[in-house]
Amino acid sequence: MNTIPTIFNERKVAHTVIGGAIRKSDEERSPLTVVLLNRGGRYYRSAVFQALENAGFSSVISVEISTEAYDIEGLSGRFPGVKFLVPLEQVTVGEMINTAMAETDSPFVLVLWNDVKLSPAGLGPRLFERVHEANQLCVCPVLLGPRLEPLPVQMTPALQGNSFLVEPMPCVKDNSPTVYPFDFMGIYGRERFVRLGGFDHTIKNPYWQNLDFGFRAHLWGERITIAGGFRLTYDAEAPAEDVTADASYERFYLKNLAPVYRRDAASLPLSRFLPWLPRSGMNPFDALSGFAAARRWVALNRYRFVRDARDLTSDWEPMVQ
Repeated sequence: MNTIPTIFNERKVAHTVIGGAIRKSDEERSPLTVVLLNRGGRYYRSAVFQALENAGFSSVISVEISTEAYDIEGLSGRFPGVKFLVPLEQVTVGEMINTAMAETDSPFVLVLWNDVKLSPAGLGPRLFERVHEANQLCVCPVLLGPRLEPLPVQMTPALQGNSFLVEPMPCVKDNSPTVYPFDFMGIYGRERFVRLGGFDHTIKNPYWQNLDFGFRAHLWGERITIAGGFRLTYDAEAPAEDVTADASYERFYLKNLAPVYRRDAASLPLSRFLPWLPRSGMNPFDALSGFAAARRWVALNRYRFVRDARDLTSDWEPMVQ
């Protein structure tokens, strides 16, 4: 296992920047930057940028998940205020969000995919006032499918015997907590995002990378909620999440489920190793190395924990009230 990152954007992604030539004064600069993730394909990209411009977003960073640049040069000419980030290597979704966060100093960052439609009516001043007043890590949208059916985007932790589960549910109440922002989308408080450390680049599976981010946030006392009036609609079917318990899961487990919180600090007990070893799928030497790395990471961050996974599950119902 690679070393677990201890600071934000510890691994710098090699990338190029195209466009974004228009520089605004401090008075004109928007307090919110849009980070547009591109899932692949063109998705009428000029229409997407035009919609963002019409909605009043003056600061946009388009993150090209693929190293293929498509029509960036032409788009840059039409939308000179858009900054395009093009990776020079294969990267995860979380890494590109980290990279985009490092490219802006806006206090709030709206992360979207290029295959969703936003409703300007749901992105009015009241939402931004709420985000500012809430002073929380992330405010997530209600997501609708292409037939305008609400999707189960409220993720709830549950305990089944000794196994932890995350159950997707439809959001029926405004300001409901969710374990993580579904499909990475939401309005993030940049300062809190950086302080949390952002996404873990060593976790390659998007589902476990996102869940690691959200779980860590809750274990460290942050809040992630869903705003009922903030709605986004997918152009096509929402992407399926790959919840396979692979190597990414093992890292997620050691960082989030295995630590124990006592008094005012967390630890990863040595007693967790032997029960975990046969489930890890690794040879004993690699497993011991990975366990030791996670143990060091937990020890380094021990005072940042305010609960462990079992506490989070038992505390969840009062959080929903």
